[in-house]
Amino acid sequence: MAIQSGTGALDSAQSSIFDFGSLGALKRDVSANPNSADKQAEVAKQFEAVYIQMMLKRMREATMKSGLFDSEQSRMMQSMSDEQLALQLATPGIGLAQSLLRQMRAQNGDPQPPAGTVVDDAAQANAADPAQGEMAMNMRYIAPPRAGTNMSPELAALLRVLDRNRPADRALAAAEGAPEHVVQFVSQMASAAKAAERMSGVPARLILGQAALESGWGKREIRYEDGRTSYNLFGIKANEGWKGKVVNVMTTEFEDGVPRKMMQPFRAYNSYAESFADYARLIGGSPRYEAVAQARDEVDAARRIQAAGYATDPRYAEKLIGIMGQFRGGRAGASAAARLGPDGGGI
Repeated sequence: MAIQSGTGALDSAQSSIFDFGSLGALKRDVSANPNSADKQAEVAKQFEAVYIQMMLKRMREATMKSGLFDSEQSRMMQSMSDEQLALQLATPGIGLAQSLLRQMRAQNGDPQPPAGTVVDDAAQANAADPAQGEMAMNMRYIAPPRAGTNMSPELAALLRVLDRNRPADRALAAAEGAPEHVVQFVSQMASAAKAAERMSGVPARLILGQAALESGWGKREIRYEDGRTSYNLFGIKANEGWKGKVVNVMTTEFEDGVPRKMMQPFRAYNSYAESFADYARLIGGSPRYEAVAQARDEVDAARRIQAAGYATDPRYAEKLIGIMGQFRGGRAGASAAARLGPDGGGI
């Protein structure tokens, strides 16, 4: 469920580590209204969840490993469980969010906390703990807000830390044991997929999954007659409004569920980065795909993008989910890992 305006965004009954769209929605809301007390409170709570998750991670690292049950799959599932636990613990909070709110409100000229807010000595001690050093460094070196915005450096720093610690971003890699061509494709395209996610609000896993599906992991790229690549990884057609380069290719289209071969014009670019950026503009700027950016996770996004008519293949979402199962972490990856034993074989 996407984060709604107002308080209660981290209700433990509703929050999920797979709710990748919620942070994107929160970032957009804060950018539009940076001095909103409600939005500042939501950001502070999200940061507190990240802080708790860091503590849980350090505790896990200090725990002796069991050779019998220690595997890539078990570590991934434990990590996701800890992330969900951190969200739930952040609902009552440990005082860090309230301390951060006091700092932000003081920066904005309102040093008094809202009625009913209590910041105890323990919370202040936590806020000064060295484990929070990363946030302090980000506050010190963060670039100034864009012209025309009144976002405080503290709030901008929190958004930056949250963005870097999103599960979707942190775990965007090929799954353990994936074929070499999958590893190479993910490694080459992951950064561009993350950039497209920031532009469009669509999960990076879905974006990378579509690029892999449409191009056959880069092996079936749309090419000119002389073999040169068009850099079009998403199969985006050149409509009447397209002013860029065009390449004509024979493709399979489904009409009433029946596959048919036909020649179609496709867009061509100068780089893969241009391809990802054009995808982000197409999806992020079209009301037709608005529901995709609001999806709960990459699996829900796959179903929504098929429902919006991105492709004519009736099994498009199913294929996308299968592709995303080869990425480490995430809901699709977790589903794939759950079907494997500790040795990677079937249960």
